[in-house]
Amino acid sequence: MPPRPRVAFVTYAMHCGGMETLLLRLGGYLKRHGCELEVLTTVQPGEWFGRWAELGIPAQHIAGLEPGRLLAHPLHSRRVAAKLLEGRFDVLFLHHSLHAQASIARLPESAVVIPVLHNDDDHIYQVGCSNPAAWNVAVAVSPKVADMARQRAPGRPVIQISSGVDLPDASLLQSRPSMSKALQLIFVGRLDHGQKGVMWLPDILEACKNQGIDARLSIVGDGPHREALQQRLAALHLLDHTRYFRGITPERVYDLLLEAHVLLMPSQYEGLPIALLESQACGCVPVVSHLPGTTDTAVTHGKTGLLVGAGDISGFANAVATLYRNEQDWSRMSQAGYENVRHRFSVEAMGAEYLLLIGRALSGGYPLPRLRSSQPKLNLELFSWRDLLPRPLRQLWGRGRAWLAKFSEATEDSSLLQVKPVAGSKQTISSD
Repeated sequence: MPPRPRVAFVTYAMHCGGMETLLLRLGGYLKRHGCELEVLTTVQPGEWFGRWAELGIPAQHIAGLEPGRLLAHPLHSRRVAAKLLEGRFDVLFLHHSLHAQASIARLPESAVVIPVLHNDDDHIYQVGCSNPAAWNVAVAVSPKVADMARQRAPGRPVIQISSGVDLPDASLLQSRPSMSKALQLIFVGRLDHGQKGVMWLPDILEACKNQGIDARLSIVGDGPHREALQQRLAALHLLDHTRYFRGITPERVYDLLLEAHVLLMPSQYEGLPIALLESQACGCVPVVSHLPGTTDTAVTHGKTGLLVGAGDISGFANAVATLYRNEQDWSRMSQAGYENVRHRFSVEAMGAEYLLLIGRALSGGYPLPRLRSSQPKLNLELFSWRDLLPRPLRQLWGRGRAWLAKFSEATEDSSLLQVKPVAGSKQTISSD
């Protein structure tokens, strides 16, 4: 292993989110432990791109993607590969970067390529498990994600390394507010019902209110369902019981978690949620959807939090009521959650496993099944044929599909069932 291995983090963008928070923490750890780290974004810089400069870690955005042009994505993949070659990296961690993943066969045999899968999502598996003969080993953040990745890339090595989070000063836990006044609930994450189940939050809050719980909900995040969420809260007359925070730093999130009693996480799927680990680190007891192989790896029901069936509104409200009416149980779970993260999910524990992985991989522990030079230089399976068309043709195809849909509806309307008399019998239904 080189004394200062050159390591690249390659991702599509540095937006405000859990994966990006993990990258910042892991990047800082690797830098402190002797790695020469560089970050590359391939689609957009993202609102947190400048945070790398704050850590003293160089970052560059690979510009040039023009989705409206013919063959835009394959051409950009070649551009990304050229930048990766130019960097002469020893190890490259790919974090959901489609363009990098498609072109890794262009890299030299000596470069170690490691896709990292951060979520239990079909698109994540489609990207991270693609080009399997051209990457050395994959990392999954939870047992469920690891199992699914092994199914998608049979015969290729997949290891699990849990996410890690920072621990606040232990003295801050002693100054947490009691539940003698309003119960402080909090949600942290993307406002997207498809993954995070955010449209269930108003109903959970109303169910808590109906059980006589004086609760307030802080909603930390942004996303496509923010407006619909606000409308639902307004319809239930709950706006006075909520407050919003958007685009805030991880440090500010910790401040809010230290003020809260219970984290609500009604997700429909997850990888290993950073917010879940952060809440435990701050002594905020999680009430989360039971997602086998993901949330139950961090929460032991009744010990470090409470697990509820996804979409079970009354189940979430009952779990909150249990904590509200048994402050000793809440206090016990609060302390146990902190210890759980301190021992199993700290940045130090995560970083040490990544350093071991880097050393093992650079020592030849994860050889390629065949030389990259013998493989196609670009894996087109990652792109649909629509991705290869210029915007005018894509728009023309969209209009054509819309016309066909209308034509199909008109045809269906014209063949509606009609009632016809039939001699010697009762009336029957015919579609003639």
